[in-house]
Amino acid sequence: MERSADDPPPPYFGDYPHGAYWSAFRQDSSLDDDGEAEDFTVEGTRLRIMWDEGAGPLWGVEGLLPDDPEWLRQALGLSDSLIADLRAWVSDMDAARERGQSQAPLNHRALQLTERLQTEVGSLFRVRFHR
Repeated sequence: MERSADDPPPPYFGDYPHGAYWSAFRQDSSLDDDGEAEDFTVEGTRLRIMWDEGAGPLWGVEGLLPDDPEWLRQALGLSDSLIADLRAWVSDMDAARERGQSQAPLNHRALQLTERLQTEVGSLFRVRFHR
């Protein structure tokens, strides 16, 4: 069924009819598997980039944050490229640990990621790297 130009757009981000728009209605994708609204809340005003064996890369005042790309986009507004680079850093830290190599050379990357994250979250959070 086609919509006429007079019909209202569906209640979500999209291309209606010639560009992006926003609606306050929740998207279906924001519901978890049980049909409950997914929580995109990050408590506090501090974020840490930190690696812990098998966990990371982002931590809030209440602990480890989800590393799911969609969650990071929704909760923090992160770009796909930063999300990919954060996840790659964690993977490289894991690999260095498994090979018995020093993880110290990867700290420089983490500092760069810290700066990028601070830029993307702006004044909402204070970001630091925790070794």
